[in-house]
Amino acid sequence: MVTPVSILDDSEFRSKIDPSGLIERLQKFPEHCRQAWELSHKIDLPPEYSKAKNVVISGMGGSAIGGDLLSDLAALEPTLPIEIHRTYDLPAYADESSLIIATSYSGNTAETLSGFRRAIERNTMLVVITSGGILAQEAVTANIPTFSFDFTGEPRSALGYSLIGPLGIMVRLGLISDKKPDLDDALESLTCQISQSIGHDVPAESNPAKALALSLENKLPVIYGGGFFEGVARRWKTQFNENSKVWAQWEILPEAHHNAVSGLKLPKALRDLATVILLRPEPIHPSIAWRYEITEELLESVDISFCDVAGAGNNPLSQILSTVLLGDYTSYYLALLQGIDPSPVSAIESIKQRLSE
Repeated sequence: MVTPVSILDDSEFRSKIDPSGLIERLQKFPEHCRQAWELSHKIDLPPEYSKAKNVVISGMGGSAIGGDLLSDLAALEPTLPIEIHRTYDLPAYADESSLIIATSYSGNTAETLSGFRRAIERNTMLVVITSGGILAQEAVTANIPTFSFDFTGEPRSALGYSLIGPLGIMVRLGLISDKKPDLDDALESLTCQISQSIGHDVPAESNPAKALALSLENKLPVIYGGGFFEGVARRWKTQFNENSKVWAQWEILPEAHHNAVSGLKLPKALRDLATVILLRPEPIHPSIAWRYEITEELLESVDISFCDVAGAGNNPLSQILSTVLLGDYTSYYLALLQGIDPSPVSAIESIKQRLSE
């Protein structure tokens, strides 16, 4: 008898639904992170880049999310402000004292190309992160330092490169403290997490990612994150959109307590569909920790289902990576439950095609 649980544990079914092997790219996430760190220490960086006054990461979609996670990590120590720029051109303040990191997996993202070209016009400090395309070609022509990586897959699956690449570059420039010990610890934990907890070979009965996916079937995931999990919450939301092909929303604490909580009661149909996932890092500001408890009370009072996901790891980087990976696997398993190939994003490709006409 075919059941949701048996579907998640069926390797033959998984291969049929996931012909491109997205699951293999998930498994290689620790390896991608390790490669990215090594590559970030091989590119030539002008010494004057270490004098940057601010950092702007120009990117979209799966290429930009690494910037969100890096910004959350950097905010834990005294360092430069990091802005994630998700549109054309650059912020008006970006000038010769700014370090612009233009990141595009394909190298053909229109918004990122626009920001890259504006950075050259303004003579900013500039680094490119890409696997090829127009961006790589123009970077070579303009003699711009380029973090080039070889990867075949979805932009969102290249997160190891789009996060650890710029992290390594900022460490080398002295713009953020050395994260090598934290990364080594994180990668060891990630490998164990995949093989012993959330990987496809771990049965559903003892696999938290599969269990969470089962609880989210035919539900609307609403992700809450606070502290250095703001970007993680956004990542979970977008992975549900792209991998699972479902509606999903995300909120940030404490901001949600100043607006979102007012809309919990209506419409009732949506309230019945929603499941709130509370992503909780450690440590976190005591007042925000208290807000998580208050949020649970509010959800209980209006009969909205919810679950807690506590950050696991010995340091913030480890917690960010492990919680991101849990969300990635959960969204993958949810796609399997729905019989949907998690890899293609036809709506996104259709928009790109229309814009190119």
